[in-house]
Amino acid sequence: MTKYGYVSGWLKDNISKQDDFEHQAKILLNMDIPYDHCFADVFRNKNKERYQLFKFLTTVAQEGDVLVVPTLTCLYSNIRELCCLMYIVEDTGIIIQSSDMDLSDDSDSSNWILASQLAHLDYLDYLHQKCVIKAIKKAKYQSSLNVGGRNKRVITPKYRQAYEYLQSHTYAATQKKFHLSKSTLYRIKRQINNRKQPINTPQSYDASRGDLQ
Repeated sequence: MTKYGYVSGWLKDNISKQDDFEHQAKILLNMDIPYDHCFADVFRNKNKERYQLFKFLTTVAQEGDVLVVPTLTCLYSNIRELCCLMYIVEDTGIIIQSSDMDLSDDSDSSNWILASQLAHLDYLDYLHQKCVIKAIKKAKYQSSLNVGGRNKRVITPKYRQAYEYLQSHTYAATQKKFHLSKSTLYRIKRQINNRKQPINTPQSYDASRGDLQ
């Protein structure tokens, strides 16, 4: 029986912004595994292939050997990789030891571990899908507000100046000065007045200036 070690991860985790790989490697080296018996895969960009793990399992591992990892999640990224790992463990007869649980060719314990790890992956997938759905809803909402390239509900400084000017001038004069259509001036006035007045309070109407009722 020979002990080996394996670790994988990002040099800097996208979420925690910490050197996840370095942290895992320090844990592994503290488990008294000889340096030349350690295998490691560093993830870069979107590449999460475990080349060194595959090398160990196919060319080095013998029945009864022990592979030590900081956590079982170092060994897989998705359900397919986990299932493949379970088959390899059963076929080669190696033992995988970690700080959270051990994985061996014992069918009863392996089935339980497989179920628990699958549940873990399923929960992570649920969180990911929830995040995606939230992002889609937010993007859809934003797109509905920005028809024409600008949020029409925003009262810009120009619009506010036009509103102030409209208080003492006609719609025609305001249109000419600010180059705005009459419908836009109606909307600006309605939006500002709705913010100023309580709900269900009638707005003022000036027939001499052509205000809408």
